[in-house]
Amino acid sequence: MSSLFQRVVLLCVLTLLSVHNIHGVHDNSIDLFRTHVNVVNTLEDNLDLTLHCKSKDDDLGEHLLHQNDSFSWSFRPKWPIGTTLFFCSFAWTGEFHYFDIFIDGDSGRTDSDDCNWNVHKSGPCRIPDHGEPICFPWNKGIK
Repeated sequence: MSSLFQRVVLLCVLTLLSVHNIHGVHDNSIDLFRTHVNVVNTLEDNLDLTLHCKSKDDDLGEHLLHQNDSFSWSFRPKWPIGTTLFFCSFAWTGEFHYFDIFIDGDSGRTDSDDCNWNVHKSGPCRIPDHGEPICFPWNKGIK
């Protein structure tokens, strides 16, 4: 097989993958290469949480989560450049915070295709597939 033919085939495959990549948030097709994010309201004092998550390309809207309610979504991270970022605002009585819930390539936040988070007053905690929760402080400043 010629080198030129191999390059053309590779270019076609990469193009197809990138087209599927952009439409991943609301696409319920094949789960290949999808990342799933789940955020659970575990705020102390039985507080309700208003959650609003978005990326550069997708605004997932505002969601009211009562104690132990969750909000989930899935998407395909941008490939091959790895620049996907989802950030969320978290609001409850008298408090407002931001946090980068998914940063492509940050192994503390994205060590598998399932990113499960519990939200506490002190900050969100990533619940890994194995091991203890990894807790993070809220972002400094406003996005």
